Amino acid sequence: MSLSTEQLLPILAIAITLSAYLSGIRLYLIQKIREIPRDDPAHAEKKYAIQKQLGWLTLADAPIVMSAFLLGLGLLWFSLTGLRTPAWMLSLGLWLFLFAGTMMVLQHFLAWHRTLIELVPIAILVLIGILILFALMIWKTFLM
Repeated sequence: MSLSTEQLLPILAIAITLSAYLSGIRLYLIQKIREIPRDDPAHAEKKYAIQKQLGWLTLADAPIVMSAFLLGLGLLWFSLTGLRTPAWMLSLGLWLFLFAGTMMVLQHFLAWHRTLIELVPIAILVLIGILILFALMIWKTFLM
């Protein structure tokens, strides 16, 4: 399947936007590491935890940057060289985009899971509230 320029441009825009978003998160985490005193063993565990987060972030960041590069280069290839864009360039760019998106989804699921584990009582209350609202909607539907 061949995608037209009109179809590839939005994907490239999303890849560039996600790359900037992940870069902002990376810079924030690096700043957090720099705020930790170098010779303070009490904060070494916190520094290591942030470094682990940076490692996980790289699983999405590196492929999305490479995806944006390949898709952008693929879109400009004919203008730059006068030759037809190699199929592998766009294909690899799209596969990297898919991989990076999948990594981001998995990381979001893991973050939600951690949040729910920490907030079990609140989560249960929210679930009960949603069930009550659902029951009221059903009750109101059948009464009218």
